[in-house]
Parts: sequence; C-alpha cells; structure tokens
Amino acid sequence: MSIGFEHSVDQERLWIEQSKIDTKAFEPIYNKYYDLIFRFLMRRTDDDTLAADLCSQTFFKALSNIKKFEWRGTSIGPWLYQIASNELKKHFRNRKKIFVIEEDEIESNEDLKAPWFALIESNKLTMVLDSLNETELQLIELKYFEQLTFDEIAVLMSSNLSTVKMRLYRLLSKLRVKLEDHVEI
Repeated sequence: MSIGFEHSVDQERLWIEQSKIDTKAFEPIYNKYYDLIFRFLMRRTDDDTLAADLCSQTFFKALSNIKKFEWRGTSIGPWLYQIASNELKKHFRNRKKIFVIEEDEIESNEDLKAPWFALIESNKLTMVLDSLNETELQLIELKYFEQLTFDEIAVLMSSNLSTVKMRLYRLLSKLRVKLEDHVEI
C-alpha cells in the first residue's frame, strides 16, 4: 500500500508553483505530508520533542528552498523525506542511531505479526537492526513501515528502480541468515 505520492501529483505541482510565489501556498503540502514525515522521524528518534523539532526544520528547509525545487513529474514527497533524512543524519552524526518499532504497527501489519513478537521480546530484532548501516535501515523503513513503492523509494534514495530492488533482495537475504533460527521470513 503506497502512501499515494502519485495520487495528486498534478495538484502538488500547482501547490509548488504557487509556493514559489507566495509562501502561504505551501500550507497544503505541509498538511499533506506533516504526519508522514513526523512518523518517519519519530520512528528514528523515539522522542516526540526531537521528532517535532526535526520535522519543523524539515518543512522550514523545504519552504526556504521551494524555489530551487525542480519539477520532474513526480511528487514532492520523496524530496521531503530526503530533507528529513538529511536532518536526521545531521542530528545523529556523532550519536548512536535509533530505530523504533511500535507494537501497534506490528499488530496492524499481518506480515509482521506472530513470529515477530518473539524476536522483539528477545531483542534479537533490535540487535539485527542495529547491525544495519544507515542505507539498509532506511530501505527497510521506507518499504515496510512507510509502505512506499519501489518507484517512490528509488526517487527518494536517488537510485534507479533495479538498484533499489536488488538492494532490498540482498538485504532480506542477509536478514534471513541472521534471523533464520528465530523466524521464517
């Protein structure tokens, strides 16, 4: 299930063009993406206040740089996620990365239910996620928690579609090996 970057691309294009002239026209973009960006940041920080600060900084930078945004026929969503990701990197440059999986996310996702609870309770999943590099962690998060399509992830990660699919396939194979004694993936 995609978050719908492609759903109202024409409407977004209009909002972007209007925002370049009048900053008040940025409001619909903010309203559409705030919760998504906040949730992305919250999952990585596990801190409401920090996630809100980084989210504010993300939208401030987006608004400040909207005139530089080049329309390429796709949603502004991946650009916003990229800004948020950069803000996270800047914040955590000298700190340990954080990744949070909320129990209600697992309960609402049939693919993550039953065997995953045991992994979470044993901290095995946390240990495996901690072993991933930033790009791998972002790929898992965007595909399975943000539920983006491969096309959307490719835009966000500035990669081509086949590269994203190959990276995810290799990453899932790596995870299978690390978790094979604990869960069937």
